[in-house]
Amino acid sequence: MSHPNAYETTNRTVETRLGTLEYVGGFPTPETVQKAYDQLDVQRATQVYLEFMPFMSQQAIFDSHERESGMGPNSDIGVYDYQSRGKVNAVGLTYNTESIYCSAYLDVAAGPVVIETPPNILGVIDDGWMRYVTDLGNAGPDRGQGGTFVIAHVDDTSDLPDDAFIFRTTTYRNWVMARAFVSDTGEGESALSWYRQNFRIYPLGSGPDPDANYVAFSQQHLITTHARDFTYFERLAEVVQYEPAEAFTPYELGLLKAIGIEKGRPFAPDERMRALLAEGIEIGDAIAKSNAYANRLEGVRRYSDRKYEHLFLGGRHDFKDGDALWLDARLLFHYEAIVVTPAMAIERVGVGSQYLACYRDSAGEFLMGEHNYKLHLPPDIPAANFWSVTVYHPETRSLLANGQEKPSLSSYDELRWNDDGSVDLYFGQEPPDGYATNWVKTLPHQGWEILLRLYGPLESYFDGTWKPDDFVRLP
Repeated sequence: MSHPNAYETTNRTVETRLGTLEYVGGFPTPETVQKAYDQLDVQRATQVYLEFMPFMSQQAIFDSHERESGMGPNSDIGVYDYQSRGKVNAVGLTYNTESIYCSAYLDVAAGPVVIETPPNILGVIDDGWMRYVTDLGNAGPDRGQGGTFVIAHVDDTSDLPDDAFIFRTTTYRNWVMARAFVSDTGEGESALSWYRQNFRIYPLGSGPDPDANYVAFSQQHLITTHARDFTYFERLAEVVQYEPAEAFTPYELGLLKAIGIEKGRPFAPDERMRALLAEGIEIGDAIAKSNAYANRLEGVRRYSDRKYEHLFLGGRHDFKDGDALWLDARLLFHYEAIVVTPAMAIERVGVGSQYLACYRDSAGEFLMGEHNYKLHLPPDIPAANFWSVTVYHPETRSLLANGQEKPSLSSYDELRWNDDGSVDLYFGQEPPDGYATNWVKTLPHQGWEILLRLYGPLESYFDGTWKPDDFVRLP
């Protein structure tokens, strides 16, 4: 059934954000066609940047392991062998300065891989999309007792052991990350030795490799974040060629195909397309920044009367809202952070961890380095293991390189406490008299943000009876 006024609109012009669009006899003019296709290609580039951000963030970690640390899959393990030393020199999303991290990657293309874990760790395996596979340790199926895990591709037909925790993934490459407590590991060579003795990765059937490389990350300048220019697409095209088709949905493959990335074909955009792809990155990054630092999503605020925000919205590690994938919640997390596990999202008293982000002071203004601020934390901070307040730069989402060994304050530090058990923390150019131990230096005319971490969060956090004060700008 035709619209009664259809022919009245066949010769018309319309003003849009693309400029004037013109139609003659119902057909678009050549100028309108060009504008439409340029817009479509930029939109597709922007959507690829945003859609594949979790994938490329994960890939950047694998690339760093190989590029800076000479690590290979299925045996080598990198260890941040000091709680804080060296981390401030790295470009990596929201590192903490209290844990003795380890990181490794698996490649199950040739067969299943075994991970042997020790007791009393907080660890996770994420797939190549940084999607949750399983927890290791205190929040995992081993319940903090240590155990043997086997990871296999979904199509692998190998016989798998009955006495291991078995998990299958759609991606060949997967990430293993764990945090151990310094009270168990010590630091430096002690920490490396602890991991050598207690944490092993090897192909199923081969046994541990006595020559496996345990790399001291604290001595290296790691860059574990994805590119934010045209090279993002070049690296994405390379990884798509390696991973199996089942690692992607038909829609994801279709989106890639629309910008010239297709399995079995070279990625060779012409000059016009290269320019539009680069523009799509710039637009995508502006969207990601706005979504992170001026978030408009319902439920992003932890408290109605505070500026603190969630990184996992709705308590969901899978970024679902009902049956729908909550795209902007997913983007928020993956632009700001790494590691996906329910242990960071769901309410489990005394287990896992909880994170609060803050970008603004009590007046709603962004935190800026030329000003001085006070943060008051009330008594009985609800963390069974430890708590920390860590400062990052909003451009890199990495530790603020302020000249201090660590831009953070935590329950591990020798802080000056108030008589009632509360603590006042300071951020700015100079510490108040007598509070140098409670102070983090900031950089003039540089923004900064924080994560408040609670490891082993307690009931008073979940029920809201304990909550941190806002940052107050000092005269």
